[in-house]
Amino acid sequence: LEIEDSCEASDLEKRKAATAIDNILSVLTHYSQLTGRLVCGKRCSLPGMGFISSSLYISLGRIKQSFVLIDPHLPAMPMVYASDAFLKLTGYDRNEVVGQNCRFLNGVDTDTAVLYQIKESIQTEQACTEG
Repeated sequence: LEIEDSCEASDLEKRKAATAIDNILSVLTHYSQLTGRLVCGKRCSLPGMGFISSSLYISLGRIKQSFVLIDPHLPAMPMVYASDAFLKLTGYDRNEVVGQNCRFLNGVDTDTAVLYQIKESIQTEQACTEG
């Protein structure tokens, strides 16, 4: 995890990312139709977040578990979102976390097996959960 290879996303990767966001927006739109609650597809720019759907950002904010999202397609794979529960658990402010690579959280007691699990999850584009 300490290798910082700078690379640019391929067109295929960019299309996959756009498709993923469109799929999430589709689910949110369907949800809004079922519940009568408005979910818009308008994208907004939030500090450190790049351009994402405002509805997605709001929905992520409602999740009560501790988690972070990273962008594996940007150099150094920065965190692009940190849940409120994560911030409360770690004591960091959002502006201290977003834009940072997860490595800044490593300490002397960091479990290398968990680091390997995270690395594998990123490479296989799968969710990574711990206990």
